[in-house]
Amino acid sequence: MSAHPVTAADSSGTLKIWRPPDLGTLELHLGTSFQHSYPRHWHEEFFISAITAGAGHFDYRGNAHLATPGTLVLVVPGEVHAHYDCAGGRSFRSIHMPWSFVADITSEVLHRTNSSPGFFSRLIADARLFRAFLRLHRLMETRGTRLHRESLLLSFFAGLIRRVGGSAWPAFVAGREWLAVRRAQEFLEEHYGQQVSLGDLAALSNLSRFHFHRVFYRRTGMPPHAYQIQLRMIRAKALLRKRWPIAHVAQLTGFADQSHFTRHFKRLVGLTPGQYAGHSKNVQDSQLQAG
Repeated sequence: MSAHPVTAADSSGTLKIWRPPDLGTLELHLGTSFQHSYPRHWHEEFFISAITAGAGHFDYRGNAHLATPGTLVLVVPGEVHAHYDCAGGRSFRSIHMPWSFVADITSEVLHRTNSSPGFFSRLIADARLFRAFLRLHRLMETRGTRLHRESLLLSFFAGLIRRVGGSAWPAFVAGREWLAVRRAQEFLEEHYGQQVSLGDLAALSNLSRFHFHRVFYRRTGMPPHAYQIQLRMIRAKALLRKRWPIAHVAQLTGFADQSHFTRHFKRLVGLTPGQYAGHSKNVQDSQLQAG
């Protein structure tokens, strides 16, 4: 998350705005019980907003539409529109992104050059897409890896294009794709503790980020960021068994801090790092006594 998010809080609710440092072209907004009506205006960038509580009227092309919880609002650049609050305001999560960024992702998802995003301003009621957007937005608040953020971003746009893009999906060509996965696995094994981007991995085989991500998932059963986390856990367990300090292990295996490391470790191992280290010590001591 950006080191200096801007937060405004008063009787009209709160609004936080920030830019993830590793994806600086994106601007994220988080509104909580926000009561502010925006008159007719337009954006230079593509805009997606998820209404999480309350409601508001979205006015465009001469018609007013009620945006309720569970609704995604899409607005394309240059589209004149307005937002009017209902009583009590609304809570939402939004992402603003350059249209060129959307076009690039669309080209990668469709595996074509210069693909038009094909989006238009609208409201979407789709529970799966809504949940995917919230997951993406929440990850942008945390210290998740760049690889994880890019993976979720591409996955969300893949779902969005399936839902509203109306374009055919490219056929799969198995062959060099499997080699690409193996190269990526070797790269991740060597750089498990570093910040790796999806572009870094895709470049190893001259595939688009989305095409690579899709092949990797099909081959391994998990996305690249999850695979990297697994590698980090393997290394972390080995270091903990050697009685390395937990904070040092967290740093060496690429986690932002000890709490971030502990959260992932508990989720994947079932024990905290401290519990695991103590358990390993007890096992080693019992083995020594038995010997």
